[in-house]
Amino acid sequence: MSLNSKNIKSFQAMVLGVFIAEIVFWVFVTAAVLFVNEFAPHIELHRKDLTLLLFALPIATVSFLIHLKWKMKSVAALSEEKLGESTFPRLSMGREVWRFLIWRLAIAMIVVGVLGPKVGSKLQEVESQGSDLVIAIDISNSMMAEDLGMDRMSLAKRTVERVLAKLGSDRVGLVIFAGQAYVQCPLTTDYSALKLFLNTISPDLIAIQGTALGEAIDVSVLAFKNSPESNRSILLITDGENHEDDPVAAAARAREKGISVHIIGLATPEGAPIPKYDKSGRKVGFIQGADGSPVVSRLEETVLVATATAGDGSFTRAKKSFVNIGPIINALNSAEKTRTSNVRFTDYDHRFQIFLFIALCLVVLETFIPHITSRK
Repeated sequence: MSLNSKNIKSFQAMVLGVFIAEIVFWVFVTAAVLFVNEFAPHIELHRKDLTLLLFALPIATVSFLIHLKWKMKSVAALSEEKLGESTFPRLSMGREVWRFLIWRLAIAMIVVGVLGPKVGSKLQEVESQGSDLVIAIDISNSMMAEDLGMDRMSLAKRTVERVLAKLGSDRVGLVIFAGQAYVQCPLTTDYSALKLFLNTISPDLIAIQGTALGEAIDVSVLAFKNSPESNRSILLITDGENHEDDPVAAAARAREKGISVHIIGLATPEGAPIPKYDKSGRKVGFIQGADGSPVVSRLEETVLVATATAGDGSFTRAKKSFVNIGPIINALNSAEKTRTSNVRFTDYDHRFQIFLFIALCLVVLETFIPHITSRK
């Protein structure tokens, strides 16, 4: 049975209220994260890799609205057809919203508890030995071509994760490039944070398309500005279609500064057409050239080999869904390790219990709010 106009207006007002509450919540979360990063570096999350659980909150909001609309229709039908409008208890939308907001806040507290907030209680200077590695990933449109059993971008991300799994106390930074290059993540030993940046990269991050290999190398060199001048390496992951500058000269400049340039070629000599996507992310065909035929992106191995040679590094060509990272790992392990010292919090007090207790209190509070009210 459909809702009457009064119920429809009430439902629309309730949707607006929930939507505003959702915006306020995320503004508060964003402000809290910025505040902690700026003024409270001693507060960290033990399980940063689980931050995607926060997406359960907007999903819960949408599910609640769908369920509430169904519930209103059911109560209206029973009220008019079974017992009569004047005697059947009515559904209190205001109370339903409050019940949901309490439940939603409880879920948020549980998620925060699972993420494991911890507070550093002791600062200590820690010495470690390792290498400094900057990984530069090509995010141009051609990296979406599928000639390696999957799209090149996905294989690049998978390869970086495999490299990180082989490293120990090495510092790693992330550079992304297409027609321009940017430092996406500075040198860090926090691989969990680096993976968060890695998972977000796509061609949409850089408006100027192209493949500026030389600029990617130059920007990677700049990422070492506060790094000891020994055992520094760049890992360039690209299909090699350079249209912008001279990567061989850039690699030679890096070598003069004691930085080796290793390259992984993510493409095949035969190549593949470059997919085109609409605003919703659906594939709608292929990018076409001036003659109307699909643009085919191929591996430019000659350029990449010359660049790796100029940078005193290695070149590895990817195969179907697999990249041999052995040469890169061997090169990093064979070089002399640099001793670095960092000030870190070494003793942490875990505070997840506080958030789980708050969640329990909210669940208990929710039980005291009735679903319906009697008609007078």
